[in-house]
Amino acid sequence: MRGEGAPPDDTDGDVCARVEALAGTWRGRAAGAERERTLPRETVDELLDSGLLSLAAPTCHGGPGSGWPTLAEAARRAARACPSTGWTIGVVGGHAALAGRLSPEASGLLFAKGVRQVFSTASAPVDGRITRVPGGFEVAGRWRFCSAVDHANWVMLNGWCESPSAPERVLVPLRADQVTVEDGWHVSGMSATGSKNILVDGVFVADALVTSFDACFGERWPNGSGPGPGAGPRTGTGAGAGSTDYLGGVPYLHYMNSVVIGPLLGCAEGAFDHYAASLSPRDGGRPRALDDLLVQDGLTESAAELACARHLYSAVCATLHSAGVGRRALTSQEGAVISRDRAYLARLCVRAVQRLVQLAGTAAHHDASVVARHWRDLQMMAAHRDVSWALNFPAYAALAIESGGATTAGSGVPGRSGVPGRDDALPAVAESHR
Repeated sequence: MRGEGAPPDDTDGDVCARVEALAGTWRGRAAGAERERTLPRETVDELLDSGLLSLAAPTCHGGPGSGWPTLAEAARRAARACPSTGWTIGVVGGHAALAGRLSPEASGLLFAKGVRQVFSTASAPVDGRITRVPGGFEVAGRWRFCSAVDHANWVMLNGWCESPSAPERVLVPLRADQVTVEDGWHVSGMSATGSKNILVDGVFVADALVTSFDACFGERWPNGSGPGPGAGPRTGTGAGAGSTDYLGGVPYLHYMNSVVIGPLLGCAEGAFDHYAASLSPRDGGRPRALDDLLVQDGLTESAAELACARHLYSAVCATLHSAGVGRRALTSQEGAVISRDRAYLARLCVRAVQRLVQLAGTAAHHDASVVARHWRDLQMMAAHRDVSWALNFPAYAALAIESGGATTAGSGVPGRSGVPGRDDALPAVAESHR
C-alpha cells in the first residue's frame, strides 16, 4: 500500500524522509501511547527537533515556508505508523500557522522563543466565557478537545465574546501556565492525542493580544507579500520556501478544516498494511489467503477504495496548493468540491478498513491488534465535523443544482458568493476536535 500512488506535487521530499526515519520508532510506541492517553515526551521532542511541528510556522518568525501538501503528507506518513502522531503533526502542527495569523502583538509574543513550540487550541467551550472588560478580555471556564495540551507552550482559545455590543468571535492566546489541564480524555479512539479539557480561572488578556476570528481566518498578507501570483518576498530558508510561503496570507479556513485528511488516510493505509502483512505466514510457507477467495475479494476492494481516496486526497492538495501559490481565495466551486471530497475520502477509508476488520473476525478486536487500534482511531477521526458528510454535502449539492449540472470535473464554473449551506461555515470550527 505504501508503494501505491506518488506523494502530491510540491511535497518537500526532505520532510517526508524525516518522517520515514522516525516512523519505526513511533510505531513501536503507539500501543503504549494509547494506554497512557498522551504522546510520550520523547515523541514530542522528536517532532520538535525535526521541525515537523513547525512546518506551518511563518517565515517571518523562522518557519520553513512549507506548502500545505507538505504538512498533509507528513501527517499522512506518520499516521501509517501511529495515527495520533500523524494527527499531532497535521492538526496541532497546523496551529503554528494560526499563531502567525494572530495580531502582530500576539504572534510576536507567541514566537518570541522561536518556532520550537507546541500550540494547542481550545475550540469547544463547556462553560467557557470570554468577556470584554476595560482594556481587554477576561477568560474563565472550561474548554474541551485540546489536542497535545500536556505538551503545549501556548493554548489559543476560540469562542464568542460576551459584550454589551454585538457578540464577536475571537481567538485568545494563553500561556500553558495560565490554564489547568483536566483529564477528561477517556475515549475509544485517538487516545494518544491527549485531547484533554482545560480550566481557566479568570485570566485577563490585553486587547492587543486578542484577534477576531474573521481577521485571523480571512485574507491577511503580511509585509506586503500578496495577493497576486508570484507576489511577496522570498525569505524562507527551507526547501519548501519561496512560492509555497502562503499559509500566513490566504483565507485559511479550508486549509485548516482539510488538514485532517492526511492523518485519516494514513491511518487507513496503516491498517491495510498490517492486515495484508498478517496474511503471510511467519515461516515463509504458502499463505492460506491464496486459497480464500473471500479474503482476496475483500482485500482487493479495500485496496481499490483506498486508491480512490488517494485520488481525492491528491485533488484536495492540488487545489489548496494552487490557490495558495496564486495568492488567491478559493472559488465557491473549489470550496464546495473540497468539502465534498474530504468527507467522501473519510467515507471510503472507513468502508475499506471496516471490511478488513470483518474479514479478520474476532482477532481484529483484541486490544493488542494493530488493525484494531487503527480502526478505533479511524472511527474517531471520521467523527470529526470537518469530514462529516451531513455537514459537507449541502454546499456542493446547491452548486450542482443551481448550475444545472455544470459542476463536473473541468467545467470551470465561475466562483460565486453566498453558496447556500456555507454562510455558517466559519462558526462551525468552534466544536471541532483540535
